[in-house]
Amino acid sequence: MGLFRKLGILAIVLVLYASLANAELFDITVEPVKDRITIDEFAKFKIAIKNNIKDADEYRIYTPDFPIWDVRTDPIVNPITIASQPGKEGSVELVVEPLKIKDIGTYAVTVNIRSEKTNQLKSVQLKVSVLSVQGLIGGYVPTVVTSVGIPEKIDPREEIPIKIVLNNQNIIDYPTLTVKIESNFMQETINTSLGPKEEKTVMAAKSIDPLTNAQESEVAVSLLMDDMSIITPIVREVQIIEYTDKEMVSQKKSLLTTKTVYDFISNNPDYKGTFRAETTLLETIFSSEDPNARVVKENGKSYFEWDGDLENNKMRVTVTKNFIPLFAVIILLVLLIAAYYTLRAPLVIMKGTSSLVKSEGGVTEMSVTLHVQNRGRTKIKDIEVTEVIPSIVNIEREVSIGSLQPTKVLRHEKKGTTIVKWEIDNLDVSEERVLSYRIKSKLSILGSFSFPAATAVFKANDKTFTTSSNRLNISG
Repeated sequence: MGLFRKLGILAIVLVLYASLANAELFDITVEPVKDRITIDEFAKFKIAIKNNIKDADEYRIYTPDFPIWDVRTDPIVNPITIASQPGKEGSVELVVEPLKIKDIGTYAVTVNIRSEKTNQLKSVQLKVSVLSVQGLIGGYVPTVVTSVGIPEKIDPREEIPIKIVLNNQNIIDYPTLTVKIESNFMQETINTSLGPKEEKTVMAAKSIDPLTNAQESEVAVSLLMDDMSIITPIVREVQIIEYTDKEMVSQKKSLLTTKTVYDFISNNPDYKGTFRAETTLLETIFSSEDPNARVVKENGKSYFEWDGDLENNKMRVTVTKNFIPLFAVIILLVLLIAAYYTLRAPLVIMKGTSSLVKSEGGVTEMSVTLHVQNRGRTKIKDIEVTEVIPSIVNIEREVSIGSLQPTKVLRHEKKGTTIVKWEIDNLDVSEERVLSYRIKSKLSILGSFSFPAATAVFKANDKTFTTSSNRLNISG
């Protein structure tokens, strides 16, 4: 009896262990969202999984019926998983697509669900009713894998490059395919063909209105055969960027003036920024603008700058460069210089001093030198140089070696001044003579003292002229 009793207890334990092993570790609920479709449509089901264990778990979902059926999410996530906390429920919506179904009927699509924590596997059947096979071509479901390449940021001034890759997954021949590219800023239709199992790249370059407003938009690409869509439209998000541009409308040039008309353009009709036109510092002085502009400098360059005030996406400005005043000033300067050289005295006298002797803080002796030069273009004749020496000083009779002797030395008894005269027969062009004398002061000259200018009378081109030297200032 003891043996039978032990065997009975063992049997009970095994039954309890088996019951625990087969306990439901997670529950699955299937809710049809759309289970009745035509051959070119997709069925949808909501799968909910409840976690019955004490730990968080993740469940992987897949189908063994591929490639007859495709089970995926929208947007596509690979692998398909659901995470769930203990006692909680998670869910996901599955898209079921018939790939190789040719007949009307109700089909059971197997979906496997495996627990990552316990490795337990469960399967459910998703029942899909195919009501029509009108979308089949030659008994096959059209399957053209399509990819679209288009810039995310679009400058409306430039062509938009669009690349579409078509990959025919079965043996259907498409002698006529229509690719439609649609958005709120462009519409384009491209006709092409696609053979069985062929892959083809379709390129397009589309121009749009350059004043298309800056915006975020979408571009949808569809693939049709005989007005029947054979793919789900592919949508790409794009952005039309904002820009500002400068366009030269006209430019009229003459010898000293230039009139340039610019259009500043933006695809933002409410643009309130600034516009610039490069210039130079000289041009800013001799230019006028309509409307008025301010001058700004940046990175060593000068610009005219206007505040944006657009009308129909444009702002027109005129810049007139007028160098006539500058030319007039240059001509005037040339004429003045020419007049100076024409009318100036051809004889020049430069008066200087040297060998100063000082005593008791003042000047007592010095040498005075007169440099007489012909700076004209013709020979000068009959030159008479006159120097008046103040009464405060006396002239010495001795003359420096190499210097021309005075022809007359006269003393004015009333004024006490001394008059010294030299005579020079002639001076050739650029020829120079040096006249000098030495004077002594009766008293030391303190402070500043000025000697009057020397004068000269001469003849040039049979005319008599008079000229003077500079005054000589002496500081004691």
